[in-house]
Amino acid sequence: MVSVRWSTDALKDIEKIDTVIAERIVERTQWLEKHFTQIVPKQLRRDLRGFFKLRVGDYRVIYSVSEDIITIIKVGHRRDVYR
Repeated sequence: MVSVRWSTDALKDIEKIDTVIAERIVERTQWLEKHFTQIVPKQLRRDLRGFFKLRVGDYRVIYSVSEDIITIIKVGHRRDVYR
């Protein structure tokens, strides 16, 4: 079983997002937690090598995986999150 943990920065990011979108992001991360063993994570490249992304509409959740823990690193709009 995999568990999801939120970094302090990711929690700050989610607080800045509209409530409806933030709820969708939280629901999607809960889905990721339940179905992680059934998916192939989308790995990032270049400066973000070693991290993965999860799409939620126009928003992206950047996360890392270590053993059985998914750590949410950053959350933001797709135009800004990779910077």
